[in-house]
Amino acid sequence: MANHSHAHLQASASSPSEPKRDILRSAQRVLAILNLIASTPGGLTARAVSSLLHLNISTCYHCLNTLAAAGYVERLPNGHYVLGPQIPYLNDAYLRTLSQDWPGAEPEERWSAIAAPAHGPSILQRLRPILHSLSERCQEPAYLASWRYGEVELQAIVEPAHAERIPGIYVGYRGQAHAHALGKVLLAYSPPTFVEDYLARHTLVRLTQQTIVERSLLCEELHSVARQGYSVDREELHAGTACLAAPVRDAQGRVTAAIALSFRCDLLSRRGEWLTAQVLRAAHQASAELRRISRCECEH
Repeated sequence: MANHSHAHLQASASSPSEPKRDILRSAQRVLAILNLIASTPGGLTARAVSSLLHLNISTCYHCLNTLAAAGYVERLPNGHYVLGPQIPYLNDAYLRTLSQDWPGAEPEERWSAIAAPAHGPSILQRLRPILHSLSERCQEPAYLASWRYGEVELQAIVEPAHAERIPGIYVGYRGQAHAHALGKVLLAYSPPTFVEDYLARHTLVRLTQQTIVERSLLCEELHSVARQGYSVDREELHAGTACLAAPVRDAQGRVTAAIALSFRCDLLSRRGEWLTAQVLRAAHQASAELRRISRCECEH
């Protein structure tokens, strides 16, 4: 998914066409500024933030000072505002929640049941070496996702130094499951009633010319994914980028997560068969690791 555009951030900072209840305009402005700074690695001056979000410069300074006082941004000697030390704290707290046992719909209960084993490292720690190995073999970014709160959520990303991940993708990213390989795998292996509920709650947004936005075509695609055992995203999420994903199964053989690899779309025709084999290999290794975790838990 593409990064937040300045237009999107501006819209969130200005008044909506249809006023919503229980939303603080001042909080919206502060959050829009924080998101804008987060999307600009080198930081921005107050005047640049004011210009990009069409905010009064005085209002902009008030918001920035509020964020700085709380540690969410800090001002560099060159006048640029960058993310502050409180952001890593929030990120660390969020990552810790990924291993918590949260109640939810059936597919995500499968993940929560193994995500926080009573003994030894967390499931993410156990599977991360497999992602590293996949990424190193292919020299492309590798991903792990599972269901969480009824949404496909990205749990981990491992990428080589030179490679670029899909723009706008980050640990904790949710949404647009119809448009990426990880989402299509997890939907394909979910109970039909769960898929029906998911599709009823989500609009199939067109992100590129290749995005599947017709429900009947998406259902056909999901059946195909289940038959062949892996999913392919052909520029459906981001133009110029392809992705391959395969299911990760628990000790009972149920799909509880998915592993994926992203790469330039032109590589699909040149190395697609080999890349598919690597993703399937990693998914099989992850499934074997989940079986080992289950056996260890039974022994304890």
